[in-house]
Amino acid sequence: MEQLRIHVRVTCSGLDDDGVADLTSELLREILDTDVAGAEPATVGKAPAGAKSDVLVAVGALAVTLAPTVADSLMGVVSSWLSRQPSDVVIEIDGNRFQGRVSKAQRDVLVAAFLRRMDDGL
Repeated sequence: MEQLRIHVRVTCSGLDDDGVADLTSELLREILDTDVAGAEPATVGKAPAGAKSDVLVAVGALAVTLAPTVADSLMGVVSSWLSRQPSDVVIEIDGNRFQGRVSKAQRDVLVAAFLRRMDDGL
């Protein structure tokens, strides 16, 4: 089955980079408990010479790989996680922003967009 790769970004106006990184790690753990094929911190390029890692990681950003059939489950996990966070935490998934409680209708719209993207071969 063809896999879909989506990008998730966590932001919070009341936290510094370390706080956002902690929130993102919590979300990553919950996402990895689902049936996604994989999830990892998103990278933004190669690290400078002498760095501990070969790549630069984007604070608050995740790359998630999943089968289209798992998109609804993933959105359920993300919306549940978001509902337990402070009100200034925002999640952006492929350009769609969510804050606070995410309705079933909002989740359905996003899942439909992911599935259309798969149908379009993107």
